[in-house]
Parts: sequence; structure tokens; C-alpha cells
Amino acid sequence: MSDYSPVQLSAKWLQWMDPFLEETQALWEKGRPRKRFFSFGLPEHDAYVGEYAPSPAKAALLYEGEVVWGMIARAFFAAYLPGKNTHYGSVIYSTGGPEFDSVFELAWKVNELRQDNSPPPPGTQAIAQAMRNDRSDFARLMLPREIDESESSYLANLCIHRTRLSGGYLHERLLPILICPKKTPWCCILPLRFWSAQMKDVWLAGSPANDPVRYQAMLKKYNIEP
Repeated sequence: MSDYSPVQLSAKWLQWMDPFLEETQALWEKGRPRKRFFSFGLPEHDAYVGEYAPSPAKAALLYEGEVVWGMIARAFFAAYLPGKNTHYGSVIYSTGGPEFDSVFELAWKVNELRQDNSPPPPGTQAIAQAMRNDRSDFARLMLPREIDESESSYLANLCIHRTRLSGGYLHERLLPILICPKKTPWCCILPLRFWSAQMKDVWLAGSPANDPVRYQAMLKKYNIEP
């Protein structure tokens, strides 16, 4: 919703990124769902919400996923408002290569492709088209060398579960996600109970909720509720 730059966000988060991720990864490894012989269905109740990822992908993520940082590149505007409905968005994440703070810069570059209506630079057409089409239903797209020289980062779609966000809406663009590259190209937000207490505090200190009154016209236009 609001404008951002990698400099502004890096200054706020950079000092916390390594400790937060390490603590969160430890909480996940200690308490993650364990698949038993008689385990049927998905281990998280809210995993049944969402139209993007198929059930086998959700199971792989929740049983075998690893925690990495995801940076929101775009999200349906209602996800920034208090509400009950589930919405969707896209994140930037890396499987290795760039330092953690590079997710800010990569998200900035990808977001710029959406803001600019001119023909995208050579090599970035697929990412630009995905960002400019709010109904794109891909699992993930590798960022081209023109954006990420390491070719180990992705633009990925995901469901924005309110139950997995501290406060129930997007306060910040940076959040922990689960990936399982060997089993599925899909990703999902890490269940909230695995977020560290400090991470929740910093997250909640982010942008205050936007006033839904400001968006009544858009809500009415799209016939949606936050």
C-alpha cells in the first residue's frame, strides 16, 4: 500500500534479520508438525483456506518446509486492512546466494517493474507481466539475471492467511515463509505460533491499519469485504 525503499526498510530490519530468522528456525524445528503413520489431512487448520497451492504442496511445506525471509512484492489492498477474509499476494525470497538484506533490493526492483507502464527491460518481461496481472496464478518464477545475478531468487504467489499474521493484517512487508524446493515450487506464510515474541513486537510496530473508510469505493467496486 505505502511506498517503500530498500534503504528505509533495511535500516529498520537489518539489525534483526539474522537473530530473528535463527530463533524462528529453531522454534520451527523444535515444534514443527511431525507426520505419523496415521496422519491424515493437513496439520494446520487454516491450511484448508486458499485456492492457490494444492493439498500435496501444502502438506510438503508444513511437514518438511524450511524457514526463509519473504518480502511482500504486492498484495491485494484489503490485506492491509483489519478484516476476516483471506487474500493473496506475491513475495520475493531466496534459496541461497544473496545476503539476507538483498531481499529488500530485489523486491524494490521487481516492484518498480509494476509501477512503470513502459515496456520492461529485456529479460524481465515475464516478471513484469506477472506483477502487472493481479490474476496471475503461477507458483513461482525465477528472477532473471537482469534482476538477480545469482539466479537463486524467486517471485512467488501465496495465500495471505490472517491467522498467520500478528495482528491479523499486513503491518510489514517482511515476514517468515516456508519453502520446500525439493518437493514443491509453492510457498506459504509460517504459522504464527512459530514467530518469536520479539519478531511479533517488531512486526506490530509497523504501519498502523489503514482506515477502511478510505477504501469504501474500492471495496464496493470489487464487491469485497476486508
